[in-house]
Amino acid sequence: MSAMRLAITLLAICNVCSALAGPPDLQGVWKTSYVSLNDPRWTITDLACSGWCSKIAYEYLDALLARPENNDRSIKKLLTEAQVHGKQHLDTLLTPLAKKKQAEFDVSKDPAVDCDPDGDGLRHQITAPLPIRIDQYDDRVVINYEYWKAVRTVYLDDRKPPANSKPTRLGHSNGHYDDSTLIIETTHIQPALISLPGGYIRHSSDAKLIERYTRNGDRLDLIWEIIDPIHFKQPYIGLKASLHEPDWELDEFVCEAITGEF
Repeated sequence: MSAMRLAITLLAICNVCSALAGPPDLQGVWKTSYVSLNDPRWTITDLACSGWCSKIAYEYLDALLARPENNDRSIKKLLTEAQVHGKQHLDTLLTPLAKKKQAEFDVSKDPAVDCDPDGDGLRHQITAPLPIRIDQYDDRVVINYEYWKAVRTVYLDDRKPPANSKPTRLGHSNGHYDDSTLIIETTHIQPALISLPGGYIRHSSDAKLIERYTRNGDRLDLIWEIIDPIHFKQPYIGLKASLHEPDWELDEFVCEAITGEF
């Protein structure tokens, strides 16, 4: 058998094995570093970023930590340097309209201050520092969030939103599996605030959010991106890591409107 034939045969076998293996097992409760700082499975970058870093800032901090000359520098200084790098990158992505909105935003309008979930968007929902629970079915994936007690249904049968349906806080989500990754694309999202380095903006009604969840052992890595040409010249991408906790249950969520804390 020629080398090319052998390669094609092996590729076909791998594809069959992947199909037989089925979708990745994402079921159960997944916690963030915010609620479990002492878990030894976290990396330093996980703890420093806690789900709020952009992909650029996260990777930059990882690179700083890998350099021996930074061994004597504090993580606070390294994180600050990474955040500055991330902010500089973001400035190249924002449109003039987005920069104008950032400059004009009144922080007292943050929906968390009044405990108003309707004003708190999908991007913040998926990056919130509280645990989630994932349930998988043949035709859908259901994600339960401790934050705001929200429930999302991700359809795996490529169904369309109802005709003339209005945008909602969590939008309409379709998903599919790509090997070990669950990919979710959400549209029909009502305009909501996005917290960014430098301030908030309110995304447009045409915004689309893409999530990629990949399980690596007890770790669930999420890469999310916001596509909104009105505010971003290119997609804005972030990372969030979670750890599996099979014995956990989601707690009741309580929002304190007086302090704005959650």
